[in-house]
Amino acid sequence: MRKAIVVAVLAVLVLGTMLLWMFNSESAFKGSSSIIIGIQVVILVFAVLVVVKRWTAKKQNLPAEDEMSKRILQRGAATSYYLSIYMWLALMYFEERIELERSTLIGAGILGMAILYGLSWVYHTYIKRSHD
Repeated sequence: MRKAIVVAVLAVLVLGTMLLWMFNSESAFKGSSSIIIGIQVVILVFAVLVVVKRWTAKKQNLPAEDEMSKRILQRGAATSYYLSIYMWLALMYFEERIELERSTLIGAGILGMAILYGLSWVYHTYIKRSHD
């Protein structure tokens, strides 16, 4: 339950920081800032899914981590690992055509890996039901 509270607090902090950034931003929003906002929203949705799942498990007196949830985490990690390898390969291939600094590109790649993990976890938890 502590992990769910920590995730909920972090999600609220990210949301608050995002709102402060939006209200205090002097420049108009560009295409890149809408991409950043979209990525933050995806991360917040993932955090909300984790918190809701843990709280419903707690209300039903289910253990926080059982064999199936550990297996879902392993499959999600494996899927996101393979997808992130292809993502990094595409980033390396298109590096000359992308007009970003190298450090920004690496940060975007790491953020992309986090998003891939969240999406693969959602896929293995809610969409693909054969967990054997």
